[in-house]
Amino acid sequence: MNLREPSNLFGGQPPRRWAAIDFETTGIWSRDPSTGVIEVAVVIYERGDEVDRWSTLVDPEVQVSDFIVKLTGITSEAIDATGVNRGVARHELQERLKDADWVIAHNMDFDRHGLAWLGVHVPEANRFCTMVNLVPDSEKWPRLSEALAHFGLEQIGTPHRAETDARSAGRIFLEMVRRGW
Repeated sequence: MNLREPSNLFGGQPPRRWAAIDFETTGIWSRDPSTGVIEVAVVIYERGDEVDRWSTLVDPEVQVSDFIVKLTGITSEAIDATGVNRGVARHELQERLKDADWVIAHNMDFDRHGLAWLGVHVPEANRFCTMVNLVPDSEKWPRLSEALAHFGLEQIGTPHRAETDARSAGRIFLEMVRRGW
C-alpha cells in the first residue's frame, strides 16, 4: 500500500478525548436515498485508552434486504426485538459525542450520512477519516481489513458489525497518530 505523507496533525499524541464511530445500514446512501441505519456504535477514547463504548440496533424504517442480512447478520427480527428508534439512537449518540474533540471513522464520507440520518451534527473540522488520510488521492482507498493488515493489527470481533468496525477504526487511528499522521 502506497501511503500518504504523514501530516503530523496530532503531533504524535492522540487527542484528549475522541470517538470512533461506525454505522451499518440497509444500503449505500449514494445509490439509495431511502437507506436507513440498522446499527450504530461509538467507542470513546481518552488519549490512547478506550474509556467507553456503546452500540445498538436501530429501526431503519425500511426493510432489511437479504444481502444486508448476509453481510452483517442483522435481521429485521433482531431489530424488532432489541432495536431502538431513530430518536433514541440520536440522543444516545449525541450524549456520547458531546465532549469529543475529534470523531474518527474509516469511511467518514459514508458515516457522515449515518450521522445526518440520525440528526447528529459533527463539524467537518472535527472529523478525521482513516481511509482518506492513509493513502494519496491517486491510490485505491483501503478497506478496513486492508488498513488493519497494513499496520499488523488483527480484526477483533465480527466484521461488518458497527462496534467491531468502530474499534478497528480507533486502533488504526492510534497507529496513524503514533506514526505521525
